Amino acid sequence: MIQKRRGPGGNRGHARADRLGSRQVYGKISQNGARLPDDWRSRLPDPKSYYRKRVAKLGKTPHDGWLQGHCPFHEDRNASLSVNLSHGGWTCFAGCDSGDLVSFHMRYTGLPFKAAARELLGLRA
Repeated sequence: MIQKRRGPGGNRGHARADRLGSRQVYGKISQNGARLPDDWRSRLPDPKSYYRKRVAKLGKTPHDGWLQGHCPFHEDRNASLSVNLSHGGWTCFAGCDSGDLVSFHMRYTGLPFKAAARELLGLRA
């Protein structure tokens, strides 16, 4: 009997995940056993003070909360980065990426998610 060859995608990883434990597939659930607090999102720093320290030539605050500045992730002659001071979102129109305050900090520092979130909260690693 000839087996059909599956194309790209499919269910490759999930079949293996059923045979292995979740720790073996996804790594340790917690590196140091410490969890983020349940209210960690509400405890993030103020986006205005955070972005003012890290984004060059951040403009004046418009009525909608979005500011333009120079993206720290690439050479930037013109302001291509927009940050929102009310919810902390960011987007680079030159194609870098977009996301929230934590994803910006992850990219800015090179830390993984949990370490970046803990650093923003001022918690010990």
